[in-house]
Amino acid sequence: MRNVFILVIIYLSGCSTGGGFLSNRILEIHSMGLNRVILQPNCSTIVCTKGFANEGDIWMTDIPIERIEAGDFQNGQIIHLQVLWTPVAGKTPLASTSTNLSIELIIISDGHVGIYGGGGYCWMDGNPKDGMQLYIEDATIAIQERGVGFSDLLTPATMNGRVRSMPDSVTARQIANAAELLR
Repeated sequence: MRNVFILVIIYLSGCSTGGGFLSNRILEIHSMGLNRVILQPNCSTIVCTKGFANEGDIWMTDIPIERIEAGDFQNGQIIHLQVLWTPVAGKTPLASTSTNLSIELIIISDGHVGIYGGGGYCWMDGNPKDGMQLYIEDATIAIQERGVGFSDLLTPATMNGRVRSMPDSVTARQIANAAELLR
């Protein structure tokens, strides 16, 4: 019983990190539509780079970089998380109802493309030069563009969880270029 109590205390202590319970969760997208789908992006590449007129960009994908370079992919996901501003206690809103994060999710399924967009609030640790970690809480996303044959199973949806990234501007640019070609 004592061990269970200690485990509960350790788990609850995550609340002090700014991300609360989210500090131990990976990124998840929860559909609030009829299907109630839960998407857990399994991205093998998660990189960050300095943004233009923002606090930093994170680019994520489950598509192998070699396939992105070749433009040869029929299935996969690309996620772009753009931190618009960093919260400062006493100067900016620190509520989860604020928005400091822009989200773009591109899903490619059998060559058909769906582009989701949205925003929400995140707590950020680190910086684009050394690596960024985001804690995202109840950000909202919805379909923005849908190619012929793409079936939207998510809209409306929320995004929650944690993302850790390593600095790599070259890979980020490659993923950004692939995203641009899909738009």
